[in-house]
Amino acid sequence: MRVFLLRKDYTGTGIYPLSQKERNYLFRVLRLSVNDVFTAKDSQEHYYKAFLFDENTITLEETAEPEETLLDNLSSYQGPFTPLNAFISVLKGKKNEMEVRALTEMGVRKIILMETEFVQTPLSGHQRERLVSIIREAVQQSGSREPELIGPVSFQEALAKAEGRSIILHQSTIVGTEKLSAVLQGITPDTPVSFMIGPEGGFSDKECDEAVEKGLIPVLLATNILRAETAAIYTAAAIQAIMQN
Repeated sequence: MRVFLLRKDYTGTGIYPLSQKERNYLFRVLRLSVNDVFTAKDSQEHYYKAFLFDENTITLEETAEPEETLLDNLSSYQGPFTPLNAFISVLKGKKNEMEVRALTEMGVRKIILMETEFVQTPLSGHQRERLVSIIREAVQQSGSREPELIGPVSFQEALAKAEGRSIILHQSTIVGTEKLSAVLQGITPDTPVSFMIGPEGGFSDKECDEAVEKGLIPVLLATNILRAETAAIYTAAAIQAIMQN
């Protein structure tokens, strides 16, 4: 379901001043008018009946029935998602933007950006802010919960943040490599799953060894050769599908 995502600084008061970007979204993208009513939610997953009071302000009333004022008839999945933590290497150009948008729409809980050995271009502050903006847009479009964006962090810091059933996707032969479906056997849908995707060219052998030493399970996907950004989306989708069946 499509909802309007409130800023994180919203304190729960009934009056919400709109930023210029939010005004553009409501009036130009959604084509709403003053006095229209729609559904909003905050970063804590509280839903509100939102009234477009004027061009600069909306008023909010918390509601337990957000479906009553939805902007469309689309429905999002309301069941539990496996708490997924996606560790993605910084990529060139706009590839991370595609990853982050798709992972957000799919309900990933955390997105951790990594600076791994073969990363070619560091992530700038402007690029990170762009990813934050993309997450907000994806949440408003999909109705998903807003994921936490972390990093960029070093590969060693990323290893320390991995939790639950933790896997590293690789492109070479590593002793103990498992299939994805086998790695996920025996865990409940509410078990956190962390997966790491390398940059263009993949992880280095040293990084793979470090990950295995830290207890991560090496996985080789039974697919064609995938681009890094495609591999992240494929893996998240595959995990969700396996864990929900």
